[in-house]
Amino acid sequence: MSKYFSTTIVPDIIDGDVSDIVGTSVGSDAGDVAFGANDILFDWTSFEIPRGASKLTSIMIYMMGEDGGVQNSVDIGLLFAKTENEVAPTSLGETNAAQTAGFDMPTHLIGATTLNVTADDGGHVFGPAFGGISVAGAVGANEGGFCPVILQGEPNTGTTTGYDKIYVAAFCKAGIDFSTGVKPDAVAATSTDTISVDGVDPRKCFQIGDTVYTNTDDTPLGTVKSMSDDGDSTYQIVLNANLAAQVEDNEEIVNANPIRITFGFEQ
Repeated sequence: MSKYFSTTIVPDIIDGDVSDIVGTSVGSDAGDVAFGANDILFDWTSFEIPRGASKLTSIMIYMMGEDGGVQNSVDIGLLFAKTENEVAPTSLGETNAAQTAGFDMPTHLIGATTLNVTADDGGHVFGPAFGGISVAGAVGANEGGFCPVILQGEPNTGTTTGYDKIYVAAFCKAGIDFSTGVKPDAVAATSTDTISVDGVDPRKCFQIGDTVYTNTDDTPLGTVKSMSDDGDSTYQIVLNANLAAQVEDNEEIVNANPIRITFGFEQ
């Protein structure tokens, strides 16, 4: 009898280089760094599935929108890979740039699919006031559908007994921007776990557990514990520990995890 399961991945699109995502200016506009056609949306990100072949039957992608708004409807290409002799696939290159590396990709590749979510297709879910939700499943052409993909990794390569490790990477067609417009309204020192911000409501741009940076520093500040509205268009972002670096007034707070993907499987 078939069984169904799902798993959610949250890629790190910054990976220690915040300039891939947003400019370094401080003030009213940090300078957006939008993704272009065929740019890497995120590099290889691992997840685990039960041992053996599994059929990928559904995909849902949530992407944060620019400055707390609605994300653009853009086609997304997904590549799936496995280890080869227990060696992981090598990096494809920098996020938000064309592929420049990953020459071993053909050896590791085990599947691929495209989410047709441009504005005239049915793969984009309309209605949310911020972000963007794209789906794919067993539906017709130009309706967000895709041919089911069979994924199977090398046996017992997962960290969990009886599970195999699979890798996924993504490319975008064009027009995605992950700037937030969330700006500190005062200096926040490393002796505190709280950043007071104004501008865009941070709850539109971050989720609990997301890793945050400023647009001028490649040091992650920490992970989000909670967010609240102070009134008068000011907000609080509380981290799980004191800030790892000082935050200056009017820097932009950037999210390393603006993408969430849920895969549904049948085995």
